Amino acid sequence: MKRRTVLQELGAALACLVLSVGCSNKDAAPSAPGAATGPSAHAGAAAPPAAAPVKLTVGHDLWIGYSGVFLANELELFKKAGLTVELKPFSNPGDTLAALAAGQLDVGLTTLQNLAVLHGNSESDVVAIALVDSSNGADAVVAKESIATMADLKGKTVALTLGEVNHMLFLFGLEKSGVSPGDVKITSMSADDAGAAFVAGKVDAAVTWEPWITKATKNGGHVIFSSASMPDTITNSVAVQRSKLAAGGDAYTRLLGAIDQGVKTLRGEPDKAHPIIGKYLGASPEDVKGMLSGDKIYDLADNKQLFGAADKAGPAYASVTSVVDFTVQSKLVKKAPAPEALLDPRFVR
Repeated sequence: MKRRTVLQELGAALACLVLSVGCSNKDAAPSAPGAATGPSAHAGAAAPPAAAPVKLTVGHDLWIGYSGVFLANELELFKKAGLTVELKPFSNPGDTLAALAAGQLDVGLTTLQNLAVLHGNSESDVVAIALVDSSNGADAVVAKESIATMADLKGKTVALTLGEVNHMLFLFGLEKSGVSPGDVKITSMSADDAGAAFVAGKVDAAVTWEPWITKATKNGGHVIFSSASMPDTITNSVAVQRSKLAAGGDAYTRLLGAIDQGVKTLRGEPDKAHPIIGKYLGASPEDVKGMLSGDKIYDLADNKQLFGAADKAGPAYASVTSVVDFTVQSKLVKKAPAPEALLDPRFVR
């Protein structure tokens, strides 16, 4: 009974999250993505610059999985692709999606879970046109040394973001341990603030992400559950409104091409890439290397496999289905969105 109550409250909070525009930069005007010429058949490489740079505003949170984006920005790969990209940081991926749905952004980097919740609680034309990464350890529950397992969290205070993916991770961990959410004292704050609160000794445990997992383990904490136990579930995407795709498809093709080049730099020149990524995340190159070990970052070749072909869908659709099923079972949505409605594969196929 307690579980049902907690999940109903979570669903209500998420509905408010995705339907509201209570986030930073709320007065920003949407930028025009440029004239449509259709997706390029050569999206794997940055296309030649257009006559005039096309401006795209990209919302993101500070997450290791967006390393390819950070590199594309810092190394001027967007500029070489004929784009002027403005990166706008947000505290949570849900905040990014709310701003995108409100037309304040051209692109939002956000989780498939948030996308499923948006579609399940409102009429939306926001779709994922590519997958950026999948967390396999870079999201985790960190706890004091005296707390050995998830079962030991009974009666303890845990900081997490109500309704975000770290809450989903937490509920999965509790379910595997046979613990009711009602047996834990939850205090809601952003994943960054949760990590900081744990490091400051203000809470017994926190559900957070990198770089805070690394900081927590360096300050007397340890990981008791992570996304490594639920691989390919916490997946981030490049989300865009369909109406903007229709108006400026080529700009988004070039965006994905530039990000792909950033990922190639990460893989081929890690010593060059790690300090750049660290600048965005406030982490040392060595810590960045450690963070990347818990996250799988996708290039366009990976995306082609993930999305599959028109006659044979790839594993991306299974991941979306799993996330949708969770949002339904947890009563986070009013209706079950069709998994295929959340993805638009034309830009990676």
